[in-house]
Amino acid sequence: MGKKVANKMVANISEPGVAEHLAEHLWGLICQQTAVNCRPIILLCIGSDRYTGDALGPLVGSYLLERGPYSVYGSLEGPVHAGNLEETVRIIGMKYAHPLIVAIDACLGKTHEVGNIEAWEGGLEAGIAVGHRLPCVGDISIIGVVNIAGHYGFVELQTTPLSIVVKLSKVIGQAVVKVLGRLEAQDAAASLSGLAVK
Repeated sequence: MGKKVANKMVANISEPGVAEHLAEHLWGLICQQTAVNCRPIILLCIGSDRYTGDALGPLVGSYLLERGPYSVYGSLEGPVHAGNLEETVRIIGMKYAHPLIVAIDACLGKTHEVGNIEAWEGGLEAGIAVGHRLPCVGDISIIGVVNIAGHYGFVELQTTPLSIVVKLSKVIGQAVVKVLGRLEAQDAAASLSGLAVK
C-alpha cells in the first residue's frame, strides 16, 4: 500500500460501456500486482450511510455481498468509516497474509468531474473532504466523484442526490464482479490443468 498513483483511468458513467472499460482496467491493475495468484483480494468499501454522498462505498459493498462470497469490508449494514477504518485495516492485516486490498470510496471534485470514476494502482486517503486525516489504504483504488467540492465537505455529502451515488455504485460493483468472476475462472482452469498433469 502506498500513496503513489500509477496507471490511472478516468471514465464517466454517461459513457457507453463504462463498466466493461473499468473492468478491463481493473483486470490489468490486478494482474500487475506481485504474486497475485497467492494473495487474497480484499474489497475495502469506505464510507457511511449517514450522508448520501458518502454512501458510495457501503452501497458497493452491499452490492458485492449480494453477488458472491467475496471478502468485503464495508457495507450498508456494517460500514467502514473514519471511526473504524484504522481498526479494520489492522484486522485485515492480522487475518490475511499479504492481502491485495482494493479500496473504494466517494470523492468530491470539480463540476465537470461529477459522475467520474477513477481507478489507479496505489492507495487513497479517505475523509479528506470532511477534514479527516486517515492513513493511506489500498494497493488499488477506485473512487466515484459524487458532487462538487465546497468549503465544507460534509454539506456537499449531505446534499448529494442519491441517484448519482446509486449509478456510480452499480457501475463499480458490476466491474468488480466481472473481474472477480474472471479470476475465479482462471483459478478453476489452473486447478483443472494441475489435475490433468497429475
